[in-house]
Amino acid sequence: MAVDALLSARELELLRFQAGRLGGLRARGSSPLSGPQTAWQRGAGLELEDLRPYQLGDDVRHIAWRASARSGRPISKVFRAERRQRILVLVEQHPGMAFATRGELKAAVAARACALIGFAALRQGAEIGGMVAGRETEFFQPGTHLDRALALIGAANRAPGHDYPAVDAAEALAQLHQLARRQDSLYLISDFQHWDDALLASLKQLTERHLVCALQIVDAGEQTLTAVGRLHIRSPFDGRELVIDTDDAELRRQYAAAMNEHQQQLEQLFKRSGMHHQQLFTDRDPLPTLARAL
Repeated sequence: MAVDALLSARELELLRFQAGRLGGLRARGSSPLSGPQTAWQRGAGLELEDLRPYQLGDDVRHIAWRASARSGRPISKVFRAERRQRILVLVEQHPGMAFATRGELKAAVAARACALIGFAALRQGAEIGGMVAGRETEFFQPGTHLDRALALIGAANRAPGHDYPAVDAAEALAQLHQLARRQDSLYLISDFQHWDDALLASLKQLTERHLVCALQIVDAGEQTLTAVGRLHIRSPFDGRELVIDTDDAELRRQYAAAMNEHQQQLEQLFKRSGMHHQQLFTDRDPLPTLARAL
């Protein structure tokens, strides 16, 4: 395990075991992301597509006997192969994710969520792939083998660095759109602190073709300022330093109002774009929430 890994090999093995508890992946009809495509099947099955007159060489097991009786001539069932479900995950590991006031780092929660989704997909025979956007963006073509999932999870499990810009969300969404094919299920994992209404068109482009869920990593202690005197703060993005007086009640009020306004705008953005939205907190086990979201 790399020295900058957010989660240990032992923790990842436990997550692989826990992924079996994500029963929602096996019953997508009751999932918030239920869609028209049959999903989470072991292998490619057959789905009835049409009925047509019997042709020489047709499998007699596929004769539609009731339709044949009604029409007075042999009718064959035409099947098409079910497409294996694909799951794509976009994980944003920007410098701001290396933060938490309680529990574990936002980045670690994001890695946990990615691992649980990846392992659950494999258990159900789905393809898993996606992107990890940090200092650079890494792409992982979907596959059903463990090494494909581990490559994605390993990239998400690397601790984000410092002193580089936030992820260009618009570019990341455009790249995800190119990687995905129609009716893939997409999971976006981030704190979404830098997302705004300018992304609405990009998100709608995704939801028109895909089932999309935003998994927002939240540190509850970040939502308000506690009165602890003067704080020296350093931006993880550009290294700029700032001193704030947390004993200033007006400053605390303005900060809380700004954080609340951003959260409300974010929730409206997800709603208007047609996405499902769940919050994963840094001081709580993400498994129960993911079981509902998936």
